[in-house]
This record gives sequence, C-alpha cells and structure tokens, in this order.
Amino acid sequence: MSYKNEAYEKALRAGEFNTLGLPLNMASEIKRYERAIIGLLHVADAMDPDNLTNREDAAAERGFAEESINNMVVSVGELHAKRKEERGLVAQTRHDAMRGLEVAA
Repeated sequence: MSYKNEAYEKALRAGEFNTLGLPLNMASEIKRYERAIIGLLHVADAMDPDNLTNREDAAAERGFAEESINNMVVSVGELHAKRKEERGLVAQTRHDAMRGLEVAA
C-alpha cells in the first residue's frame, strides 16, 4: 500500500495503538479503531486520483477516508488522556505533556 496517513503513523510511533497493559475494554476499543483505520487506509490507497478516471470523485473519497482516519486517531488519543486523568497522572509542563512525561498528582 502506497498511501500513508501522517496522523496514524505518528500515533503508531508514539505507541498509542499498543494495547499491552491496558484495561480489556479500552484495549478492545483501540483495536476496533485500528481495524477501521486499516480499512480506511485501503480505501484511501484505492482512491488514488492519479490512477482513476474521475479524479475529482477519487480525491473527494480519499479526503473523506483521511478525515475519518484523523478523527479516529484523535479519539484514541482522547482515550489515553482520559485514562491518565482517571489514574491521576498529570504533566508538570506543556513540554512534558507533549513528550508523554506525566507524574502522579
């Protein structure tokens, strides 16, 4: 597959789709999001405007898939943020939050 989604790739590198050690319900939800994202990655790859006759429709469909993927990546990030909040973990600074360095409050 030649299509790559930057938000999903970044979340993968950050470990947001790693479900080890997560509560079962959260891990299951993240896995469902990832299955949906993988399906949409295939849609976006198939809708390559350079390889289809109707370029406008292909570009629009690829855009819809990309937007959905981005929304799901945000949802997974929100699940992790909610879990950290529930566990009482907070970042000391904005920079720490961006790097994922939280400590118990």
